[in-house]
Amino acid sequence: MTDSVRPIGRGHLAEDGGCWHAARMELSLWVMIVVIGWTVLGLVLVVVLWSRAPWKAVLAWLGIALIPMGVWLVGLSQAAIDGWNTLALWWQGLIYTLPVLIGIGVLGLAVLLLVVSRLVPNRPRKRKPADQIPPASTPPVYRPTPRNEAEQTLILPENRPNP
Repeated sequence: MTDSVRPIGRGHLAEDGGCWHAARMELSLWVMIVVIGWTVLGLVLVVVLWSRAPWKAVLAWLGIALIPMGVWLVGLSQAAIDGWNTLALWWQGLIYTLPVLIGIGVLGLAVLLLVVSRLVPNRPRKRKPADQIPPASTPPVYRPTPRNEAEQTLILPENRPNP
């Protein structure tokens, strides 16, 4: 260690100019900051939606807001980062053949349908009143009538028609 630098905590303070140089932050600290930020942002969104949205939507957004904090608390944040990096490496090494392009199109269509399904307004189904439903002309036949006595003996006695 030189005479002009005095260690203070994780960083050091230069004696000559009074400039403090911090040590690099570890990845886990950055992950914690991002997780807390996303969770707080989600909770703020829930507070804003509290009086305007239906309670189902508020509960859904509350659950979504708590996911990053739960993932971090159970220790899966590094696994999520590793999964994201693996996905990025896969995407960079992808060779665009016809089946791959069709698969990307199908996945894009799936995402589009999921997004559009959330944007379409929810209208309850209207049931037709009973007076508008036409009555059946004849009751449906559930069991064919036996054609001969051999078939008649195969039918259980309680299900045989009375002559």
